[in-house]
Amino acid sequence: MLWAMGEKAQVLVLGAYGLAGRAIVARLAAKTGFHVVAAGRNPQKLDGLLASVRSERVRVRELDASDPRSLRDACTTASFVINAVGPYPRSGAAIARVVVECGRPYLDCANEQRHYHNLAELDALVRGQAVPMITAAGAIPGLSTLLIAHLLERFPEATGVDCCWAQFRHAYADAGLASMMGGLLEAADRPVALREGKHAPLVVGRSTRHFDLPEPFGRQRLLEVPTIDTLTIPAHFPLQEFHTWFYMGDLPTGLLGIVRILQPNRRPWAYRLIETIMRRINARDTRKAMAAGVGPESLLVAFIDNGKETTTHQMLFRDGAAATACLPVHIASRCLRNEIAKTGLLSPLDVVMPQELPSLVEDAALRLDIDAIPR
Repeated sequence: MLWAMGEKAQVLVLGAYGLAGRAIVARLAAKTGFHVVAAGRNPQKLDGLLASVRSERVRVRELDASDPRSLRDACTTASFVINAVGPYPRSGAAIARVVVECGRPYLDCANEQRHYHNLAELDALVRGQAVPMITAAGAIPGLSTLLIAHLLERFPEATGVDCCWAQFRHAYADAGLASMMGGLLEAADRPVALREGKHAPLVVGRSTRHFDLPEPFGRQRLLEVPTIDTLTIPAHFPLQEFHTWFYMGDLPTGLLGIVRILQPNRRPWAYRLIETIMRRINARDTRKAMAAGVGPESLLVAFIDNGKETTTHQMLFRDGAAATACLPVHIASRCLRNEIAKTGLLSPLDVVMPQELPSLVEDAALRLDIDAIPR
């Protein structure tokens, strides 16, 4: 191995002042003894992040992760690279390629199926470099993956899963745009859901459903969205149905049809236009929620159906960013303790035992109702 282990290990976090990035940096500083390089393009935002973390083991680096030469230079001293630069379908695979070409372990928190397919094209390269390339290691997918896997191990007769994610606002008022853009790019692609035991096309915006969710959410209308869980979980369990649902607030679903027409994943001008619209919607919804005194709590619920009855299991987090940071820090710690021997394209199912979930999220969760998992 070419990267440092133990106390000398250095974790490079790309997109460090974004929604997931700043929570990951803070958790690395609080939970590990590693040195952390928080990287991003905006020096003012980097300085603000450094001031908020207040750790001598954290330093900042001005870096455009889309510039291969600059990224290679940053990787020379890195022991582990966490990519929190979204939206992943635009640049995630290119960043991953540079990282693994440098012989460094790579991890991201992506949920987009297009990104997973892009990474799959790098699998032979990654195996040749003998490093792990881990994706879908956030909250949903990620924590959702582990929760559902353990529940399906306990209930092997289950035939269907509905996984729900709800939050009324992001953890930080100035963040979340990249995540929303990733979802819109996915809507313009060819995502799938699992129906009747087979992957079937999912037209994002046309499938909605009302769910009775635990407090503080109540009954809400959720939108079916594609995630990497749809690709990885059915490969391990003989499910007939698997669907993921997100609470999308006041997002006009008609916009998704326009996105499919404009194809912002292929036309830069269309991407800039949609990004401008979504920036305004994101800012509006955040102001509205904060003015109403709505908190950033985030809810993950899994409904497990065995054909006769449905059991419900939930995890309530203090905010989505805190939830997203749990797996990246845990996996980086395991890798840098030389506890992960697998290489190639991996998901959390490949590197974390589902039974670890309660202790893994304990300080980020406000409520755990996952009695199928022994604590």
